[in-house]
Amino acid sequence: MRVIGIDISTKKIACVILDSNSFRVVEFTSKQKTWDSRLDDLQSQFWGFVETEVDKEKDFIFIEEIPFVQNRQAVIRLVHVLAMCRTVAVKFNISCTYVNVKVWKQRVVGKGNASKEDIADKAISLYGERIHSLNQDCWDALLIATYGLVSRQYEEWAKQEGSLKEHFKGVVK
Repeated sequence: MRVIGIDISTKKIACVILDSNSFRVVEFTSKQKTWDSRLDDLQSQFWGFVETEVDKEKDFIFIEEIPFVQNRQAVIRLVHVLAMCRTVAVKFNISCTYVNVKVWKQRVVGKGNASKEDIADKAISLYGERIHSLNQDCWDALLIATYGLVSRQYEEWAKQEGSLKEHFKGVVK
């Protein structure tokens, strides 16, 4: 099982493909001047990635929800990028889930309001010094993928073990 963690911005999409043994970072950027051209550029790159590198049968995509942003124009553009990623996933029939910012930070880092430094520290503690060369967006995508992988592993375990109520019969009422 692999998961793809995605952190979006208005100029870049950071993706991390994670399985239980390794991870790989893929970033899509655009320097187009107009918003329409930039979005088209990002969509073309992301489409090609999903088409050629994502296993439609086994992979799962986890995309960070849009955080609170006060700039109206930025929110609109983030919604466009998020919707584009979701649309590409749906087009290729790939399972796609949105992840709340505070939820993944709480579950992976231990603090729902984790700072950039907290995220970097946790990423280094989980994946070692080799991630120093990555940028903040990639660290976010890596920890989003970590959240996704653990979530998927738990779901698989729950299926194999039957319902949690049955599993904990006599312990939990």
